[in-house]
This record gives sequence, C-alpha cells and structure tokens, in this order.
Amino acid sequence: MAKSAIIIATEQFVTDLLTTKLDSKICYHNLQHTLSVRNSAVQIASLSGVNAEEQELIELACLLHDVGITEVYQNHEPASARIGARFLSEQSYPEDKIKIVEACIAVTNPAALPTGLLQEIVRDADYGHLGSADYNDQLDNLRQEWKDVLGRWEEDREWYQLNLDFIKKHDYYTPAAKMMFVAMKELNRKKLKKWVKEGRKSAGNSAASRVSIVESRSAQMIFKTALRNHMDLSNLADNKANFMITINAGIIGVGTPLLAGLLKEHPEYFIPFIMLLGSCLPSMVFAVLATVPVKMQGLTDMESIKSGRSNLFFFGNFYSMSYEDYKLGIQEVTSREENLEDSIMRDLFFLGKSLGRKYRQLRICYIIFLIGMVASVGVFGVQYLFYFMQQ
Repeated sequence: MAKSAIIIATEQFVTDLLTTKLDSKICYHNLQHTLSVRNSAVQIASLSGVNAEEQELIELACLLHDVGITEVYQNHEPASARIGARFLSEQSYPEDKIKIVEACIAVTNPAALPTGLLQEIVRDADYGHLGSADYNDQLDNLRQEWKDVLGRWEEDREWYQLNLDFIKKHDYYTPAAKMMFVAMKELNRKKLKKWVKEGRKSAGNSAASRVSIVESRSAQMIFKTALRNHMDLSNLADNKANFMITINAGIIGVGTPLLAGLLKEHPEYFIPFIMLLGSCLPSMVFAVLATVPVKMQGLTDMESIKSGRSNLFFFGNFYSMSYEDYKLGIQEVTSREENLEDSIMRDLFFLGKSLGRKYRQLRICYIIFLIGMVASVGVFGVQYLFYFMQQ
C-alpha cells in the first residue's frame, strides 16, 4: 500500500527530531526502535484486517510514540502525545483522528490498558522485541540506556530476573501478534531463565561468543536461503532424471520393435543398434537410481534424540513411532536451543548429501547417454557409407 502524504511528512518529522534532538545516550528508544515498532504494527494490522484509514492512524501513533523522550525520559508518553498532536494539527490533520492517535500513544505506557483493536495493535507492536530474534541486543541496549540516562545498573542475575518476571507477565492482545511473536518470545523466556540460573556466558569465551541461529537474523536468512536453494536443486534433479527416464524408455520401447524389423533387411545395422540399446538401458538405470527414495526406518529411540543423532522434524525418522513417543521426543528437542540448531544443520547437511548422490548418478546417466548416442550415430554413419559404396 502506498504511503499517504501525512505518513511521509510524519516520517520526516520524527527522523529529523530523533536524529538532532535525541540524547546520544539513548541507545534503545531511538529511531531504529521507532521504525521497528512501525513495521511490526503494519504487519499486525495487515493480518488483523484493518482498513487503510485505521492503518494510517496506527502508523502515526507508532512513529510518534517515543518523540517525547527528547524532552523527558520517564513517563514520556504524555509528552509524545502532545508533540505528536501539535505536529498533526500543523499538518491540518482532522482533530477527531488526532485524538485517536493520542490515545494509541498513551497505551504504550506499560501501566496503561489498551481498549479497542487499534490500541491493542500499537501496544503489541511496541513490545514486539520480546519475541524478536535480536532480543539479546535489545536487552543489552536497554540496560546500557538505563545506566547512562538513569544511573541505574543491575547486576547480571538481577537484570535477567527483572526481565524474566516482565516477560512472564506480558501477554499479546491481538491474535496476529501472538502468531508473529509468541514462539520466539518463549525461546527468549527460556534463555532468560537459563541465564538467571547459570549466568550468561562471557563474550570472551569462544564457545559462548558463537552466534546462535535463533539469535541471529542473518544466520536464519542464510539457512532459509540455503534450504530453499537445496530444495530447488533437488526438484531440478528429479525433473532431469524423469526426463532421461522418459527419453530412454521411449527409445527402448518404441525404437526396438522398429529397428528389429529394419535389421531383417539391413543386418549391417546390428552393431549400432546394440550400441544404442547398450547406452539407453544403463542410462535409464542411473536415472531411476537418482530418484529412488532412500530407505527409512521411521523409528527413533530416545537415546538418539538426546544425543542429537536424529531429527524428528523429518518424517522418515518418526512415521513408525507412536504419538506418545514422538511427543516426548519433540519436547526433548525443543527444550534446548542447541537441539533446534542441530536439527536445522542436520537437515541442511543430509539434504546436501542426498543432492550429491542424485547429481553424481545423473552425471553418469548423461555421460552414458551422450557417449552411446554419439557412438551409435557414428557407427551407423560408417555402416551406411560402407553399404552405399558397395551398391
């Protein structure tokens, strides 16, 4: 949907204000956070089925919800509403709509309760970071901001406990936000719980400093792209194999009776005929082998699941299991982030192994077919010239 003139003007106003007037110590409630909230709100609004006019009000509220921090840090929502209302009035925006925007800004205060879908969407978007993949970075930025602006610094355990308590009490209001954020929010909650008990690993530790897939959007994007590319390559290999099966089966099934009748009159073509069959048959065999499914047991024991030697997200490892065993296995896999990461990496690894097998057999198939066809045509040409010269 194209941006309206008021949205474009508000974007420019907020960008100018937060880049020129915002204290450099504000590293969480900054322009990046504002735009992130607006983007989340647009997605939630789209999934919630709001109309264009309502979405405009939601976007305006999200863009303006933190501008009050340029004047006051704590309880900045009234200042944000006042600054936003003044700007919108200067843009000749309708007063009744300005009131709606002000009300939506007000519910970004944690103590406020949203009423109505528009306020719920704005509130959910403002807390979308709780269910984001970069929650760790957001948490670190907020902690640093509190230290620099409020002079408040919590020790590690107290800080993680504080945020764990908050994330436990928090609930999203809209079904769309729940669909978008709850799964990752639960992972972040488990992460905080683990940090409270065991402490967060030191960044200086090489094992700890490794970027988790669930924490890195770049890693997630790379894995998604790689998996999609591998699936496309697998489909391409299957199409190539099916093409070769069709061609070779056609030559053998249709060409053999015709050539057999021709040999009665021209027995000198026996050698190229045998060479043609001798290349088409093994070529078809390798094409079939490239598409033959691998043998799968469909059963995985709990020991293999706990040790990370099996992936229950692939049907070939669980189709013979009972539902109760599968449920226990899935609960074990999803109980730790390391298990989820291993499953993703294992999927990509074995998909690559399967692709390697397919393309190796396809290569043999094409080479046999190419050599056989060239040799058959060459020998046929020689035989034909020899026969013609004898005539």
